[in-house]
Amino acid sequence: MAAEIDGEKLTERELLSFCVILLVAGNVTTTNLIGNAILCFDEHPQVMDQLREDPSLLPEAIEEVLRYRSPVQRLVRMATADTIIGGKEIKEGQVVVPCLGSANRDEAQFPDPDVFDIRRTPNRHVAFGHSIHFCIGAPLARLETKIALTALLERFNNIQRVRDIPLEGVAGFYGVRSLPITFQS
Repeated sequence: MAAEIDGEKLTERELLSFCVILLVAGNVTTTNLIGNAILCFDEHPQVMDQLREDPSLLPEAIEEVLRYRSPVQRLVRMATADTIIGGKEIKEGQVVVPCLGSANRDEAQFPDPDVFDIRRTPNRHVAFGHSIHFCIGAPLARLETKIALTALLERFNNIQRVRDIPLEGVAGFYGVRSLPITFQS
C-alpha cells in the first residue's frame, strides 16, 4: 500500500492486479511445481531412491524440475524501447513472448537438455524469470515444494502415477489438473 514509483503511489487497479498475481503465482504455480516433480520422479524412479538415500539432493532436484518441467513456460512482455535481440529488431510497444521452456532446454546453456539430471551443475534455468522480472515468490515456492516433497518421500514408498487415467493439462500453465498416484505407506 505504501509502495511508490517515482513518487507516485500505485493505483487501486495496480494494487488489485498485484494481489491477483500473488494469489495465482503463489498457489497455482507451486501446486504445479509439486505435481511436475512427482511426474519427473515417476518417469525416473531411480531419482526417488537417490533422494531417499541422500535427502540433501532435494534442492538440486527441485532446480532440475524447474528447468525440465517449469510450471510457467511463457511470459508476455511489451518492449519499452527499440532493441535488437538475436538479430531481430523489436520496436518499442511491440509485444514479445519469451519462451522460458525453450530457454531452459537451450543446448548452448545445458548439455543434454532433454535429460532429467538432478545433479546438473551449473543449472542456470530461467523458470522464475530473470533480472528485474525475477519472481518475488521464488524462495517461498522452493521452500513449499521442498517441504511437500520431503513429507511425501519420508512417508510413502513406491509412489507411482496411475497410468490408465489420462492426464489433463491446466490452462495457462504447464502442469496437470489432477495427478492420481498409488503408494505404499
